[in-house]
Amino acid sequence: MSLGALIVVVAFAVTLVIGAVHYTGGSRGKNSGRDHGEVILEFARAYPGEAIRSVTITKDGNASFLRLADGKTGFLQSMGRYNVARLILPGDVSVQPIDDRPGLRIEFHESALKGGDYVFDSAEDAAEVSLWLCGSFALANPDMETPEADGNA
Repeated sequence: MSLGALIVVVAFAVTLVIGAVHYTGGSRGKNSGRDHGEVILEFARAYPGEAIRSVTITKDGNASFLRLADGKTGFLQSMGRYNVARLILPGDVSVQPIDDRPGLRIEFHESALKGGDYVFDSAEDAAEVSLWLCGSFALANPDMETPEADGNA
């Protein structure tokens, strides 16, 4: 076998192995390599004045929810090579549980960000994030009576 033919065969074999590893998912890590420290740094770059208490990352690692010290919720989502960070303020989102998985269906109001299904590692993580988001909600119906409003607190 000539040297040129050997080089072509070896190059083809290496390309085939690399392709097989890539397409079977061997080149991807859990949570896409994202960790809490990276999330905190990325969010702090966008909102340097916000104190972060806790971070919960979705199962696929593409979105992160941050519990902030002042009761707001931070949100960081990967979009390709870029990250989008935003503060979730009262009335900014609608939240519903996902029936068959430990996750939340979130819809952003008045935003260019599309909502979607966010699946977490556990039902406890989903419940915790939903509590953060519910804590930042305004009343859907301002005429609705609350226990404090009718004196039965």
